[in-house]
Amino acid sequence: MTTLDVAAVRADRGAASAGGAPRDWVIAGRYRLAGPLGGGSEANVQKAIDLRSGDAVAVKIFRSSDAANDAPFRREVGIHGRLRHKNIVRVLGSGTTGHQGGGEIRNFLVMELVEGMDLRTLLHHQPASPRETAEWMSGIARALGYIHRRGIVHNDIKPGNILVNLATGPVGPGVAQLTDFGIALTGGPTTADSSSGTPHYLSPEEVRGETSTAASDIYSLGLVALECLTGTKAFPGPPLESMVARTLAEPRIPGTVRRRWSMVLHAMTDADPAGRPSAGQVVGMFRRLGW
Repeated sequence: MTTLDVAAVRADRGAASAGGAPRDWVIAGRYRLAGPLGGGSEANVQKAIDLRSGDAVAVKIFRSSDAANDAPFRREVGIHGRLRHKNIVRVLGSGTTGHQGGGEIRNFLVMELVEGMDLRTLLHHQPASPRETAEWMSGIARALGYIHRRGIVHNDIKPGNILVNLATGPVGPGVAQLTDFGIALTGGPTTADSSSGTPHYLSPEEVRGETSTAASDIYSLGLVALECLTGTKAFPGPPLESMVARTLAEPRIPGTVRRRWSMVLHAMTDADPAGRPSAGQVVGMFRRLGW
């Protein structure tokens, strides 16, 4: 299967219905499920109550019960589980569901419950303001700087994997937090069960089948920033058409986007990975933009 085929299959991780486990089901004798929050091709996410602490949490229950296909869960535990950063959703624990509920044993991840919504949902209603875009993208760039210094590539930057925490104060745009490290890469060689991210946000080099790098994350974040400002994907259309388009041209930035913003977005989406700024440089560029 080629990179284009794999990416097309992953057309929009996170768009599927959460479905899955029944409400009020207690898993691992500790987490009482309280309703769906979202889901995708690999897992569904449920709000739950931790019966020990009384806290509300998010429980991500992975769909595969086959140990040979649990790479996303293992990456989440091994990579995401050890990350501690303001702009990364925190993992609190993990385990298996057992045979309760009449189903097969599933792996699950327990995460902090973010009081807000994902960026994909927010942008569905209206584009973000320049201030919101700068704040949110700066936060995610800080998270990327943190993981890139540790040799980690997120590999799936997109609006659906960015949560906006609106419980951080009575005013302001909220704090953007990165989640879903199910296909993240570390410094070692790419494994056979790894794949690239979502078609509409892949970098040109990923479309060509090359290895994802920190610069690939920056390109994807540039596309997300442009979508925040315009309310539309930079490369719309069917997955295959969208991917081919970015190997032929840079994203078109409309004239309604201010020149200083346009310069930042062009830098982040440079066709040459070596020409893109680092995550730390992106933070500085957004800081200087103003609004």
